Amino acid sequence: MPIPGGKPPYNKGIFYGWWMALSCAIMNFFIGGSFFYGFTVFFNPIRQTFGWTAAQTSIAFTFQRLESGIAGPIVGFLVDRVGPRKLMVAGWITVGVSFFWMSRINSLWGFYGSFFLIAVGFSFGSFVVMNAAIANWFTRKRSRALTIVYAGFGLSGLLVPLLSLAVTRLGWRETLTIVALVSWLIGLPLSLLMRHKPDPYGYFPDGETVAPAGLTPDLPKEELILNGPSLSADGLTAGEAVKTRAFWLLSTVFFFQQIGTTAIIIHIVPYLESIHIPSTLAAMAVTGLTLCSLVGRVFFGLLGDFRDKRVLITITVVLQVIGMFILSAIHAENTWLVGVFLFVYGLGYGGPIPLRPALQADYFGTKGFGTILGLMSLVTMVAGLVSPVVAGMIFDSTGSYKTAWDIFALITLPAVPLMLLAKPPKIVDTKPD
Repeated sequence: MPIPGGKPPYNKGIFYGWWMALSCAIMNFFIGGSFFYGFTVFFNPIRQTFGWTAAQTSIAFTFQRLESGIAGPIVGFLVDRVGPRKLMVAGWITVGVSFFWMSRINSLWGFYGSFFLIAVGFSFGSFVVMNAAIANWFTRKRSRALTIVYAGFGLSGLLVPLLSLAVTRLGWRETLTIVALVSWLIGLPLSLLMRHKPDPYGYFPDGETVAPAGLTPDLPKEELILNGPSLSADGLTAGEAVKTRAFWLLSTVFFFQQIGTTAIIIHIVPYLESIHIPSTLAAMAVTGLTLCSLVGRVFFGLLGDFRDKRVLITITVVLQVIGMFILSAIHAENTWLVGVFLFVYGLGYGGPIPLRPALQADYFGTKGFGTILGLMSLVTMVAGLVSPVVAGMIFDSTGSYKTAWDIFALITLPAVPLMLLAKPPKIVDTKPD
């Protein structure tokens, strides 16, 4: 790993982009285990401590989605201009402080505020920033690199039973304090390893040793790096991308897809507990979901460099719809269906995670990658705002989540034809003559 001390010799050893992908995977392992998937084990203990309803508690996730939607374009704009490292360090500092705050809350608004700031920290420390950095460092192997990045999320479910055990043995406040400390120990040193683009460090994307197609072939490599057009600058600006049909079709697809996903991740443990599955086993179901999603990430992610990503994402959406209908059919007498749900929905849920940013880079290039991704997140934000609260309200009024899963499955269906209609736009050639 030749970079952080300075510019490395050209392409000796393992390409630095792979070290970045591995660092992102480790950070995502923690993010998923502690917050994205793992926070579901805190849901009932915190709610029961203060006597809040499921809908009241779910509003925190609405704030989180609101923050993600608003912060997405800002973070994307910043990462395209200042690079990932400074943003990620600031983000992980914020995450640790906010987990400490949550461990000391005594009011609903304190819960909302700390949850919101954790989300702000992770917005600056993960998703958009990581995707932008990896998209710049890889071209031909982009889908494979993103598969490594998001394998961390797929493995993160292994932390959820440990988190559940800690909450049971130590209490939710003490567990959140430990999470705060660990977030700094993991996030800060790994954030310092991140770099924006390969060109200043003597690399071409993918670790190529010769100029890729599109770069001037008759200059020495050192001159190409300093003077030649960068592959990282190819493609559309954010302003050009939002004028394309593809941008809005993809954003709409991901909007529909996000509706069921957000609600399931937040409510899966409370749902399984509501049909009399013990809390420990319910937490293990989160592990099962993430491991099945890991299979989907790896399988579809590796295929993404060799097959039509648009068709692959369509297949994953179909699997998600089927999975939600299976989830709706689970009751106390057929709990074996939990395993079927985890496999089917997990494959469908995990598959598009590395494919989405890879497809975006294929369609729009990497010139405005971060900003474009942030703008797409703004569009999909509404789904994450509404669905967790709707699921909580349905449970509060009926005592069951069944209706919520049926509704979300039907709402997700339009994503199938829309994904097939999302053809790539014509990329404007921005390289000088």
